Amino acid sequence: MIRFKLPSFLTPPVFSDTEKDFSVRLMYGIMLACLAVALSYRILHPILAEKPKAIYIAAYLIPVAVLVCHLIAKTGRILLAAHVMIGIEWLATFGIMFREGATQTVVFPFSLVLILISALLLGTRAVYFYATLSVSLAVLSEYLIQKGIIQPVESPTGPWSVLMGEISAFILVAILMRYTLLGFTKVKKELSDVQRYAKLGGWSLNTATLELTLTKEYQFLLGDSDALESIVVSFSSFLNTYVVEEDKTKLLTVLAESLTHKEDPNYTVEFIYQIRRIDGKNLFLSVKGRFLNSFIAYGTAQDITEKYLAEEALRPTQEIYSKVFTLSPISTTISTVEEGRYIEVNDSFVNLFGYTREESIGRTSTELNIWPDPNVRKEYLERLIREKILLDQELILQSKDGRAIHAECYSMFAEINGKLCVINLVKDISEKKEAEALRRLNKEISDQKGLIEKQKQDLEEILQNLKKTQSQLIVSEKMAALGQLVAGIAHEINNPIGVIKAANDSIQNYFEHSTDRLSRHSDLIQSLDISVLKELFAFMNKGKRLQEMISPKEARSKIKALEAKLKEFKIENSHSVAQDLVESGLEDALHEFPKLFSAEHVQILLNFAMEEIQASKSSRLIDMSVNRTSKVVFALRKFSHFGSEGIKTSVILSENLETVLTIYQNQLKTGVEIRKNYDDVPPIQGYADDLIHVWTNLIYNAVQAMSFKGILGITLKRSGANEVEVIVSDSGPGIPFAVQDRIFEPFFTTKAQGEGSGLGLDIARRIIETHGGSIRFETSASGTKFFVTLPIA
Repeated sequence: MIRFKLPSFLTPPVFSDTEKDFSVRLMYGIMLACLAVALSYRILHPILAEKPKAIYIAAYLIPVAVLVCHLIAKTGRILLAAHVMIGIEWLATFGIMFREGATQTVVFPFSLVLILISALLLGTRAVYFYATLSVSLAVLSEYLIQKGIIQPVESPTGPWSVLMGEISAFILVAILMRYTLLGFTKVKKELSDVQRYAKLGGWSLNTATLELTLTKEYQFLLGDSDALESIVVSFSSFLNTYVVEEDKTKLLTVLAESLTHKEDPNYTVEFIYQIRRIDGKNLFLSVKGRFLNSFIAYGTAQDITEKYLAEEALRPTQEIYSKVFTLSPISTTISTVEEGRYIEVNDSFVNLFGYTREESIGRTSTELNIWPDPNVRKEYLERLIREKILLDQELILQSKDGRAIHAECYSMFAEINGKLCVINLVKDISEKKEAEALRRLNKEISDQKGLIEKQKQDLEEILQNLKKTQSQLIVSEKMAALGQLVAGIAHEINNPIGVIKAANDSIQNYFEHSTDRLSRHSDLIQSLDISVLKELFAFMNKGKRLQEMISPKEARSKIKALEAKLKEFKIENSHSVAQDLVESGLEDALHEFPKLFSAEHVQILLNFAMEEIQASKSSRLIDMSVNRTSKVVFALRKFSHFGSEGIKTSVILSENLETVLTIYQNQLKTGVEIRKNYDDVPPIQGYADDLIHVWTNLIYNAVQAMSFKGILGITLKRSGANEVEVIVSDSGPGIPFAVQDRIFEPFFTTKAQGEGSGLGLDIARRIIETHGGSIRFETSASGTKFFVTLPIA
């Protein structure tokens, strides 16, 4: 068992790390040299010269150092082993020098050689320490000998003893140099092989003489596979011999530029150029370099031909894909799989969501608040991971300004530059959804029946005419505004229809029972006292004439008080009767018509009278609703007509403005307070339809700027003797200073994508200028005012 383990124990450790392996070789060389010296002095010296001196007992420490060093090295701790070996061997030389005297023995030079070689293992600080210690000890020992404090052993007088000392020193140096050079050679060869495998070569340049030194690995790149050492060539010779014609100027430019920075140690240069090898083959080299000092520049060159040609082959395809990505009308992004951070976004993404590329790259859709509901994103991502690809997914996303975006999304995984990514395509279908909603509303309007059939047909005709002119740029802007109004118009028409239907049902019910009512009440009415009959007719006439409406709170208070009084008159259903009386404006009827309420059959008379009053109220409601619907349709017809051809007509600006306010009534009635101040101004000569478009744009811009909540001001007044001025103001945040000069530019808009074409104010300005007028604005943090001046004649 011991026989088989002994060779393994004696074998030095082997490491794949070249630096560590070299250290092991050097350390074991030192160990072998020290052991050889010790053996020669303990075995050969007594045989060939005289008996050993007593002082040589200290040499036994050398084998001990070798053994301990070997045991530690087997564990892999090479640096600790080297420290232990050098330390113990120095103690041995310390004993010998202190007994014999430093200059009378080979131990002192042995110590210095040992320390010198150990520098390769322990570093410069260890060398300084041991060298200083050894020299100090040598000086001290000689000083003590001179003083007679120590008595050195007599120096050997035999020639064999001197010869043995010299041979031992020679053996020591030879062994150490062999292992040192062997280690250096191995490291150098391995480094050269690695450089050749990596197709890498080194170079240096003398900036004064422009002489270029090329390593043998660099020569290998140039086609000289037999190169054994570095060569020196002039830069011009290298340029003419190896550099292709089209890259010579490039290298000269790089050299000239670099020489201006030769005093800067941090300056680096990196470029690619093409060489022609000795065998005629062309290579592309990637060169990196820097300055060692103002006289020497150095660096490397690596063969990147395969990579360079592959990239060049892919470049047209990459450019095509890049252009398709950038110019795609569909919002396209590339993001990481792990965190979902955007790697790249195209222009359509920027336009759709309102974030710049700088704001988007490196951030996630969650950080940009693109997903109104994070749970929807989580579910979408889980489905993508599960199904690998998602198509035609309709989602609600959000732009930077909070605008909701109806989106059709496509997502899939793709490997880009060796990394798995997610490609996302987002198609804005908001206009499609709005069109679908508009079609639904149009269908609802077309399905309405009753008294406004004629008005509905007129509206459909108007919409059809607008669709036919949709391709014209100016009319397209008008159509966009009309599309925003359709929902409000439908509401304004549907409400009167409902009122008419309910009122009509009430009147129909009244007439269906009129014969029965007359037969039941005719005898009673004829039998009434003339004074009671007069009060009954007066009661009915007053109820029919009521026009004023009171608030629900006030009505409840009056009903409660009247109900108590009716109970005193023994009126049945006193609460219901009190409610009908208050709603008809007859809450004081008990005082105004005392004889009526004192009559014998007052309950029957009240029921008869209230039925008459209710029928009259229903008739008035139908009349009011028809007038309201007619007004809306009339305003819509005026709004939908557009054109400035023909002869100017007389335009009453107050009516012109009221037409627009009627159209926008539904959007304005909830959160916008309208403050109108119309002076009595004469009519102007102009195109009424064009001016309606101007007021539409200014008013809608104003309420949009306030987010449909605030104060809208409209002022109409004289401005001098021959002009009138219309002022449209809002209480919004004002127009940013940076864009004020561009407000009237065509296609410029401060609104989010899809909310405006940027043509509204440009068209308005042109219309006003066609009328010979002018438009300007004033803005601040408290709101914006637009001033439109028009000539009277």
